[in-house]
Amino acid sequence: MISQNDIEYLQDMVEREQMTADEANVEKVLTQRVLIVKSLPKTVRAALNAAVRDGKLRHKRKEGRKPEVYYHPNFEYLANAERKRVERETLVALIGVIVPPEGEEDT
Repeated sequence: MISQNDIEYLQDMVEREQMTADEANVEKVLTQRVLIVKSLPKTVRAALNAAVRDGKLRHKRKEGRKPEVYYHPNFEYLANAERKRVERETLVALIGVIVPPEGEEDT
């Protein structure tokens, strides 16, 4: 998770025109180490994919219930852990919908 100070710093850099919005989005991922992707605007996705091509970031595509992630090259283990966590949460939510809690019956 990125801190409020980091977000404000990136916004300030963009406002001062010392950094583009695309560069700020890449810096945000580098700072927070892992970005779980549910949906992204085209411009942000293009900037992150360019950073992947340049070697600044890494990317894992969605696999089954594991989400898509962009991550800092040194923190693949964190990306894998976050993907597993999200997959587990998804499975628990699905099981909760399919199997009612004990003591409750479908009526």
